[in-house]
Amino acid sequence: MPVPPVVRSAALVPPAKRSRRDLPYGIPVPNKPGFVTSPYAPKSGYVDVRGFPGGTEVNDPYTGKAFLTP
Repeated sequence: MPVPPVVRSAALVPPAKRSRRDLPYGIPVPNKPGFVTSPYAPKSGYVDVRGFPGGTEVNDPYTGKAFLTP
């Protein structure tokens, strides 16, 4: 029986820490709307980005680095 992937929720980057630099996008998980894999740690598990509009800067719960929601 396969082990389900770990799922952690993304957190919004505070406005004071947001930047306009080029950030990578989270990688959408096929057949799992609202879930992505981290562009920094793609094998760590899923990141729940439900409730965040596309292009929102969020913190990766696995690395603490910012990325954009797709």
